[in-house]
Amino acid sequence: MKKIVTISLLGAMALYATNGDNLIGFSAKSRALGGVGIATSFGANSTFSNPALISEVKGKEISVGITYFAPDINTNSSKSDADQNFIPNLAYAQDSATNFYYGLGLYGSSGMGVDFENSGNPALLNAKSNFVIMKITPTIAYKKDNFSIGFSPIIQYGSLKLSYNPGTPKTHGKSDDFGLGAKIGVAYKVTPSLNIGASYQSSINMTYKNVLSAASSDFGLSFTDELEQPAQLGAGLSYDISNFTIAADYKKIKWGSAKGYKEFGWTDQDVYAIGVKYEKDDTWYGIGYNHAKTPITKDFGGASKTVFNTLNYLLFPATQEDHYTIGAGTKITKNLSLDASFVYGAKNTIDVVGVSGPIKVAHSEQTLTLALKYKF
Repeated sequence: MKKIVTISLLGAMALYATNGDNLIGFSAKSRALGGVGIATSFGANSTFSNPALISEVKGKEISVGITYFAPDINTNSSKSDADQNFIPNLAYAQDSATNFYYGLGLYGSSGMGVDFENSGNPALLNAKSNFVIMKITPTIAYKKDNFSIGFSPIIQYGSLKLSYNPGTPKTHGKSDDFGLGAKIGVAYKVTPSLNIGASYQSSINMTYKNVLSAASSDFGLSFTDELEQPAQLGAGLSYDISNFTIAADYKKIKWGSAKGYKEFGWTDQDVYAIGVKYEKDDTWYGIGYNHAKTPITKDFGGASKTVFNTLNYLLFPATQEDHYTIGAGTKITKNLSLDASFVYGAKNTIDVVGVSGPIKVAHSEQTLTLALKYKF
């Protein structure tokens, strides 16, 4: 078993897919509530989901979290060795003497990968893949009465590495790139109990030189090296009743029009999230559910479908669909609080035929997130 440990906030390795290759949420509270966050403020952590909602911060707030990600990918009865990961996140936000609010987020947002180098199963081609996306999001928000709007330019870092052995060992090295994008969000308090929100994140084009083009040529195909993180748009609502908050989000992830993904046969993905939180005396408890059908099109590519099945289901098995979540948190001191969440990604099994024969991939996940938040 290989352990891949992240120490730097900008150094995550082999993150794993949940909604396509995106995590369902980026903070302990969001992940406890099924990944919601478009209409529910999580303070400084709203820089990750809806920048308008940092307008709920009073004073200054900093949050530091770590996610232990334990995916279980079993292909043709062989378990991927890339099965432990640590994913960091940091968020800061503050109010001002005016109606403006300021924030900063740093977080691992997307990725996936497998390691079958030592499987001993020739049908798995000694395949190894490693893909990671990290984001930095400086944020500004403005609030007037019951309406708020927020904006975050996105600085994105990506890294991609592929290796496999289809008869002759192939290693296409590691390629890195930076990209720029933006996120905008709005929120409105309809009544004292009802909040609604919406957000849009632009696509961000990335180029991983001599990786996808070289890999595709080995299988008789011709791809460019562009791999565009897709645009996302979403809407949400939350309702407070007594000590309870009920929140629901909908997101559409535009894989079907993103460079690279569309060539692999990925389609747009509808993401549904719902969460319920109970909070009293500075302590909260939450549960949630997140569902999104896998964006991979089974047997895509006509006469070349075995090649696409191999690339999609062996190297990048973004097959998770259902997530069940739970969490809790409490104040430790007047200014310091601790939050925790657990996510179980239910096993999803898919059978296809690849270039070296049948591929049966079973994918499940377990995730634990811990976070400390300090207000000052």
